[in-house]
Amino acid sequence: MLKIRLARTGKKKQPSYRVVVANKDARRDGRVVERIGHYNPLVNPAEYRIQEDRALYWLSVGAQPTDAVRRLLEKQGTIARLQRFHAGEPMDALVAEFTGMSVTAVAAAEPVAAVVAEETETAVVEVVEFEDAVAEEAVAEEMSQEEAVGEEATEEEVVVEDVAEEAADDETTETESE
Repeated sequence: MLKIRLARTGKKKQPSYRVVVANKDARRDGRVVERIGHYNPLVNPAEYRIQEDRALYWLSVGAQPTDAVRRLLEKQGTIARLQRFHAGEPMDALVAEFTGMSVTAVAAAEPVAAVVAEETETAVVEVVEFEDAVAEEAVAEEMSQEEAVGEEATEEEVVVEDVAEEAADDETTETESE
């Protein structure tokens, strides 16, 4: 499950935050899927900026905002626009309303957003493929280690058999010489 949350940046006692989309199990400042904004609580009034189109996209596909991010999105008006998006309004019109641009200007900028979305999906697929490849390598390495142990066992058996044969030969030579 994806969460839209804050990731802390900045020096000690000077916090600044990034608004990120991350897996709910990821660490606070760990791996993120996408950065969609920032929040600086030190200035008066607090400064924040969240990309409206990306926030609407992630909310529409099921990402859950934390309480702090939900408050920021409500101040920005994104939550209200999300409800209108679910009611059937086109995203271009909602983003144009937020940015103050005309719908045609937003539509012209839309291919960039589509490229970013495609890159994000590609990155997620690449991460999954990489994790699968690492898992396959680990299994192959484990199997090769088991085969090596099996070969060592057969080599030990051969050595034991040779020693047993030599001992038997020694016994027969001792009995013949007596």
